[in-house]
Formats: sequence, structure tokens, C-alpha cells
Amino acid sequence: MPKQVDHAARRAEIAHAALRLCARDGLTGVSIGRVAQEAGVSKGLVQHYFPAKADLLRASAYLLRQEIERHVRAALLDAVSPADILRRTLLAVVELGTRAPVLLLAGHAFLATAVSDPDVRELYRAGGDMVHREIAALVAATAPEPGIDAGAEAHVLLRLARGLADGVLVGELGVAEAVAVLDHQLGRIGLPADL
Repeated sequence: MPKQVDHAARRAEIAHAALRLCARDGLTGVSIGRVAQEAGVSKGLVQHYFPAKADLLRASAYLLRQEIERHVRAALLDAVSPADILRRTLLAVVELGTRAPVLLLAGHAFLATAVSDPDVRELYRAGGDMVHREIAALVAATAPEPGIDAGAEAHVLLRLARGLADGVLVGELGVAEAVAVLDHQLGRIGLPADL
């Protein structure tokens, strides 16, 4: 009887290997051969699922977004209000610095390459635009202080959370300090800390 192959699992395994390489060596360090070595499979198998490096990078970017969303969803399991969802979402981003550094570093690799590569830029921007819209909707739904521009505030909060995640990653500050900074900014727009 022929062996059953789970093609989706095999593709995911290869994309995870590419993501680890992105985090360690940047996107320029990703090649079909290096991904095959990282995944412990043949180069031909990688090419079977991903004929070109661009295909592999697209799959890695998609996987990166899925994994970050999975971390955020886990943080939202018992959230009780839009303000609580907003805070927990931002905290999940901050905590990537300790809980999922590979995702954080791979995201930086995509950002660095997006500056000069229009295809990667489009992948990066599509994910960023989606997240921005979701955060802006949460800011608007929390009924913050009058006159707050939800879209602008979403940019501020996302950049702050990402910067705090970087600080946590490199040990500039602990998670508790990062949370205090985030709560300070949320308080500035009328949201109480520790919802």
C-alpha cells in the first residue's frame, strides 16, 4: 500500500524552515538549498512544493501572518470588551519579543527587504494594512476621548507595540515595563489600564 503524504503538513514544514532562516539570516539567506537543509528534506522536494524562491517567500510571509494571528487569538480567548481586545492584541504583539522571537525577527527580515523589493513590499503592506484596519476599528469601538483620530491612533499604538517588542527582545526592558508604557499610551486616549 502506498505511503500517504500529508501535502499541507509538508508544505507547512518547509515554510517553517524558511521562516527560521528568514529570522536568522534575513531573506537574502533563504535559498531552495538552504531551506532543504534546514527542513531536513531534499532540494527537489522543496522545489516540488515551491518552484521558485519567490513562491517560498510568499508562503513564509503568509505563514508568518498566520502564526502571529494565532498568538493574538490565544491572547483574546476570554476578552470581554473592545477595549480589552485592543489591549490584549497590543500586548500579544509586545510579548512576541519573549514568546515568539522567530516571528518578530522574520518580520524584520521582510521589512528590511521590502524597502528594495516591490513584491515583498506588497506582501508586507497587505498584512500591515489589515492589522491597522482592525486596530483602528477597535480604537473607534472603545469610545475614547473626543477628537481622537482612530486611524492615526492605530498607527501610534501599533508602532509602539512593535517597538516595545523589540525592546523586550533585546533586553532593553522587561515585559512588565513594556506593559506599563503601553498602558500609559492607552490612558492618554481615555482607556483604563488593566481592563
